[in-house]
Amino acid sequence: MRDLNLKPKYSSSHALVMGIDSYQHLSPLLHAANDAKAVAALLEHRYAFPKENVILLLNKEATRAQVLSAYFTFEGKTDADSRLFVFFAGHGYTKTGTSGEAGFLIPQDGRTDDLSTLIRWEEFTINVDLIPAKHVLFVMDACYGGLVFNRSLAAGSVRFLKDMMLRPVRQALTAGKQDEPVADGGGPRPKHSIFTGHLLNGLDGEAKAPEGHLTASGLMFYVYKQVSNDIHSKQTPHYGFLSGDSDFVFTAPDLTEIAPNE
Repeated sequence: MRDLNLKPKYSSSHALVMGIDSYQHLSPLLHAANDAKAVAALLEHRYAFPKENVILLLNKEATRAQVLSAYFTFEGKTDADSRLFVFFAGHGYTKTGTSGEAGFLIPQDGRTDDLSTLIRWEEFTINVDLIPAKHVLFVMDACYGGLVFNRSLAAGSVRFLKDMMLRPVRQALTAGKQDEPVADGGGPRPKHSIFTGHLLNGLDGEAKAPEGHLTASGLMFYVYKQVSNDIHSKQTPHYGFLSGDSDFVFTAPDLTEIAPNE
């Protein structure tokens, strides 16, 4: 539903970017930290996320306590017209319970034999209700179960973008399910995972609409298609809505000059 108190632009841009190669209790990864650094750099240099608004947690900085502490800072840093991008590259874990699968992200100090040391996916998605930002996008380069999304949204044309700016949304893109291990290399970019390699290509412009704008829906569909069809991939990304019916906007024309239904 459109909120006429919102403005057709972003008041501020924020990001939490995490990458873990070196785990205390698990086998190491090769390119997760490099994935995180590349994503943070693109957000800053191409999409005008101020460097001071991008929290980058690598390896030993990405403990459970530090990740959750950083995440909750956005409760006070964002307002109703902000956007927030959350990226995680690392191990995921799935535990089957009485109601089905539960998905977890594994922080640097996490142990799969002690669930209290992990970060359940819902710790992000439920607590996002405390963050006032109108648009939040989660991108998780990790495979785990328990993923539930509402319908996906086709990439919109420019004439719909202003309307999107007047509606809240929470969206997510993940690398795959629990039985689809992350391919930590072998993708379109050296020293990057298959998933993040295609994500970076999309953010670098390959996922843009013909009119020149880029939204989360366009990016998510691009990554889904590229990763699914990559000959080196054994994973299928999952994406869609957690809540809302809008779209996270990376880049667009001056929306203040466009009427909502023009």
